[in-house]
Amino acid sequence: MPSPKSPLDSMVAKAESLYSLPAVAMEVVRLTDNQRVDTRALKECIERDPALVAKLLKVVNSSLFGLSGRVENLTQALALMGIKPLKLLVLGFSLPEKLFSGLSAEQLRGYWRAAITRAVAARQLVETQWHGPGDDAFLVALLHDIGKLVLLQQLGEPYARFLEQVSSEQGELIELERRSLGFDHAQLTVELLRQWKLPEMYAMAVQDRPASTNTSESYEPGASLPQVMALANLLVELVGEHQLQVLPELLERGQLYCDLTNDDLSRLVAEMEPQVAQLAEVLDVDLAEGEAYTDVLAEAHRQMARLSEMAVTRMVQSDDQLCDALLAESRELQQAMSDFTNQSRVAPSTAEVGGRADAPQASTPSPRGRTATEPAPADQRQRLTEAVTRAAAECRNERTSLSLACLEVSGDGEEQLSTDAADALQRALEVLVVEQHLAPSQLFRSSPTSAAVMLAGTERRDAVEVAQWLGSLVASESGSLPLALKAGVASISTIPKSYNAEGLLAAAERCLAAALSSGGGAVKSIEVY
Repeated sequence: MPSPKSPLDSMVAKAESLYSLPAVAMEVVRLTDNQRVDTRALKECIERDPALVAKLLKVVNSSLFGLSGRVENLTQALALMGIKPLKLLVLGFSLPEKLFSGLSAEQLRGYWRAAITRAVAARQLVETQWHGPGDDAFLVALLHDIGKLVLLQQLGEPYARFLEQVSSEQGELIELERRSLGFDHAQLTVELLRQWKLPEMYAMAVQDRPASTNTSESYEPGASLPQVMALANLLVELVGEHQLQVLPELLERGQLYCDLTNDDLSRLVAEMEPQVAQLAEVLDVDLAEGEAYTDVLAEAHRQMARLSEMAVTRMVQSDDQLCDALLAESRELQQAMSDFTNQSRVAPSTAEVGGRADAPQASTPSPRGRTATEPAPADQRQRLTEAVTRAAAECRNERTSLSLACLEVSGDGEEQLSTDAADALQRALEVLVVEQHLAPSQLFRSSPTSAAVMLAGTERRDAVEVAQWLGSLVASESGSLPLALKAGVASISTIPKSYNAEGLLAAAERCLAAALSSGGGAVKSIEVY
């Protein structure tokens, strides 16, 4: 008997049957796959779509390309630009019409605003920071969110309302999609790009997490494109969605990936705005007037300058409340996904990884007798602070990130479960040491059922994944016992001189306290500046 499809497999199967590239785009892919390209056949193929030709000539003559003379026809475009840039533009402007049918004007405007801003940002980043050709980055960025279009088409209003809620509350979309659907829109995009037989590096640029190294010395798409996409997405959030709080992360990642400075960012943002407007005109997209990009950037800098430890504390608390509220609001979306998979004759799957409760619960006693939010004894905590301080100094010298994960395995408080919790945590940590090649100095046991793990060179997203993986190990070890691992993760990317590690530890402990107030396995995290 064949195993049931996952929710992602079901959605991909539906997308494959509904959304294929138009005939002209598929023929362009076929013609340009040959080692010797027949330029006459390529030109005749594109000319079969007059509307596409008009778009191509408009964008080629815009400031995006900065050609010295005006291009009047496809023959000139091919001669001046070459085959590959023109091919990429054809693919970017030839998305399946069914992806857009039935969507509201506001939904279309929101999609294209993000896609165009991301495409322009990606191209500019590659050309100015990596000093490479920006055509591949432009196309990947333009296609980056087609998974959202599929979900809007297949899940309808529940997903549309979910997007609006996450956007208005500035929540973590990818994380909330995974908890509500079992997958995220980026994973769906990757599968569509592969279905359309586009270069594998495009799918990998969307799928891969960017390496924590500087790749700007030599532009290699395989290594650099994921970093470009990460920065371009942050720029969309900043100037397109007015999420001012992403500026510190944008500056830190930009410095790490490509030596991006404040001045570089200011020039980039100033150059982006007219190009976004021109590309929107080519695509006949009404973006609606908004605040100037340069004004948004200036406002974000002012907000960043006002950050303080008190503000960080409020951010931890509001992030925890926001995550629980958004997951409660996503019940309708989970039901829509369940209906979709049932229609596809797929057995329903649990929508929320970790079995989160509908609302935060009061702090419960831990198995070893102290309350969940109570810190470790003073001497143990002091030793941990000193260890984190040493790790922070090493990471600063190596210009790498540092993450701290505070872990606790909890049961229902009975003595036997306390013993089982301690055993389950010990076995999980033993596997962690082997799999992650950790040194003894990176682990700190504060009690039989709790521990702290220092992850040098590990960014927040990766540290959260490690904590989630540990949670799955504990769950697999617990059998029928009600054991769950809770984790609080705090990360810092740019470590200043004489950094006081107490702030990182306190942030991780607050995140752990919030995780302990949630049902099932839970991981809460924050970036510290």
